[in-house]
Amino acid sequence: MKDYFCYEGTDDLIEAVEVTPLDNYFLRVVFSNGETRIFDFKPHLNCTVFAPLREKTFFDTVKIQFDTAFWAYKWNIKGVTDNIDIAPELMYWDGIPEN
Repeated sequence: MKDYFCYEGTDDLIEAVEVTPLDNYFLRVVFSNGETRIFDFKPHLNCTVFAPLREKTFFDTVKIQFDTAFWAYKWNIKGVTDNIDIAPELMYWDGIPEN
């Protein structure tokens, strides 16, 4: 099992510092170690928490907040927190390095 808390071979935390939405639900993510990876978000769109992101215009509003990809969303459901985010570790490990 991979250690999702660190860059491979280091104890440094993985932090997203820049994110750009691309066509077909891909994200280009720049990480704090200078690497850029392309992350395919499509497999996650079937998850209930990410369902609002199926609307591509909303998906394209992605920003960086607290070192991760973030979408401002108001759930209006008791007990459900506002906003949607995805862990930078997942985007790093499952992302494909950009050439």
